[in-house]
Formats: sequence, C-alpha cells, structure tokens
Amino acid sequence: MSRIIVMNATGGTELLWRHIRIKKSLDDICHTLELEIPAGERAKVHKHEKIEVRYENNLVKDSGGRRRVTTVMVDEITASVDVSKHSVFVIGRSPARDIIDSTWSGILLNMTLFETAKNICDKFGITCVNIPTNRGDPTTKVSIFTWENESPWTKLIAEADSQGFILTSNEAGSLYIWQPEGSVRQEGFHLTEGRNVKTIEWKENGAEQYHEYLVTGGYGEPASVTDNTCNNKRVLTIDLTNPGIEPSKLKRRAETEMRRRRENRTAVTVSGWGLMDTQIKNLGATSGKEIFWVPNLLIPVRMPSLGLDAKLLIAGVEQEADKETMSSTITLANREAYL
Repeated sequence: MSRIIVMNATGGTELLWRHIRIKKSLDDICHTLELEIPAGERAKVHKHEKIEVRYENNLVKDSGGRRRVTTVMVDEITASVDVSKHSVFVIGRSPARDIIDSTWSGILLNMTLFETAKNICDKFGITCVNIPTNRGDPTTKVSIFTWENESPWTKLIAEADSQGFILTSNEAGSLYIWQPEGSVRQEGFHLTEGRNVKTIEWKENGAEQYHEYLVTGGYGEPASVTDNTCNNKRVLTIDLTNPGIEPSKLKRRAETEMRRRRENRTAVTVSGWGLMDTQIKNLGATSGKEIFWVPNLLIPVRMPSLGLDAKLLIAGVEQEADKETMSSTITLANREAYL
C-alpha cells in the first residue's frame, strides 16, 4: 500500500491535498511543484516556506519507507472560489530559485567548474554534489568566471555545457553536477508499447531552433555551427566567460546547442510515478536504487508505431496525482543531444 505525503517542512505539518503536479527536467535547474489543497489547509502554508513531497510505501526499505520525491520553496499561493468548491493553489520551485533570482557581481579565479558552482551555492546554503560521488572532481579549470549585477546561472550552465556536464536540482533540493548517463541501470526501467505505455506523443518543434550558433570565449575567433535543417536567418550567440577556453570546447558547445534545439522529442504517459510494487519488491534492499522516473535515466524504449527501438535518455518527467490516480509523462531524447 502506498500514499503521497505532502509536508510543510518549515512548520513540520502534513498537508491535505487534492492535486499534485511535479516537473523535473535536464533543461531546467529547478523542480517545480503545483499543488492544490483544500481551503481549510490555507493557514498551514506561507510563501518562502519549504514543502516536501514524499512517497510512502512499506516495500521501500530506506528513508523510513518515505522516499522523497521533491523539495521546493513556495513562490506563490492563490485562493480560488467557485460554486462547487474553495481551493488553494501553491506553486514552488527548488531552493536553487534563490540563486537564480538573485543578482550581484562576482569574480572567481582558477577554480574548476564544480568548485565554481559550489562557491556560488555556498553563499545560499545549498549543497552542490558531484554525481557519482566516488569519482572526485572530474570538471576542468575555469581561469576566470565573472558576472556583473546579474545572476551567474546562465553563464554557469553555459560553462557546464561546454565541459559536457548538466546542472540540475535533486529531490532533496540540493544541486547535482553530472554527465549524461551512459548505461542502462539495473532496476528494470523500460518503456514498451503495448505493455506499460498509455499514450505516445511525438513532437517536431522548431520554435527554439536557430540557423547559426555562435559561441564566443577565449581570445580567438568564435566557433560557428550551421543547422541546415533550419532555413531561416536566426542566430544564437553564447558568450562563455572563460578567456582560457580551448577552441575545441567552443566548437563542441555550439554543436551541443544545435543538437539539443533541433531534437525531435517523444513524450510517453505511464501509470504511477516509477516502478510498480512487484518491481520494488524484487529489488530487495532499495537504498541506493532508483524507484522513480527521473531525468538522466538511460532506458530501453520500444515503440513500433514510431519505429523506435533504442536506448533513450529521459530529458524530463511530469508526475501528476489526485486521490484516485497517479501518472507520469516522460519526455525522451537521444543521449547525444546532451553530450
């Protein structure tokens, strides 16, 4: 038997809820939470307080049987009244929102990418972790990282991309810096048409695609890549702050941006938020094992109707629940889009 628990972690109280939607993505640092609660719960939550969503299941042998799904800080609370019910809607983002929204000036010299991210996170009391944790610091030096009366995060993400890393929030509200997953995990995640897939949506979207990608940095010429599948005159310029960056990294950064923006995505809806109870039971000890659909899982995908039979990367997950049902919408992309 399982249930979803919503806690005001600041006040230490459990919240009754009507509807939950959680979004996680490799393309956004923050998780987002949209929560509907009864009007009678209004006094239990306020802006800037911390909300945790946990999944309780007696088959989960860690976290006291209550595995954390997400942690957010409340951005907005809206009361809504109609003829049928009174509701309160709560919207929140991961604690990294405080860093993203803040603007100030700074300069960091001769630090690795991880040290740079950690230095900025420390200012806000946010933990930054290398994944996997047993490999030390695999990132390379950034000779100069500077920002002026702005948030440093756009530049930091650009620098991470240039080194082949992704920076995202985790379920506890800390930040992960990691590379695109290169192997299929052993927990048994898969998407197979006719077995666990409810709906399939394939999307070809050119709204954020450009014809030319220019990446500047260092003291040499900018790197340029042309996307001949986008026949317009739009140009995207990315400015990296590291003057010592190699020309090969500039080129790779431009190629990565082009691949990511022209990637056609597949979105699949499944029941539940992760592994079924029988799969969790078969895991035995669950500590250190994934049980939810999460970004950066490489999984086998077989969908004959789309001609898909490949290992694809989960680029985003939207988890939704009401009192009767739980579902996940999983967005898939080729791993090469994040290299």
